[in-house]
Amino acid sequence: MKADDPRMAAVDCDLARIGYAHGQNGIAIAEQWITAHVHAVLAVQKGRAANPAAFPGFGDGSPEETARRIVARLLDAGWRPPDTECLEANP
Repeated sequence: MKADDPRMAAVDCDLARIGYAHGQNGIAIAEQWITAHVHAVLAVQKGRAANPAAFPGFGDGSPEETARRIVARLLDAGWRPPDTECLEANP
């Protein structure tokens, strides 16, 4: 997506805007966010295995919470779920 693309209005995340401005596509930006979240949750889980009180502000570090964090980042980067017509279509 280019900076003058009207869909940029749906991009709330400044880091995603920077990525798009530097020629990255949405897939590359998504891969970076997902990789960062996976590394973070693994570090939290490892830290909590050694010290259960580690990273108190991170959340529970569950797969479900991590998935919610990833989905939130993707939505902030301008990703949107498919429309309901697409979701209801039979393959």
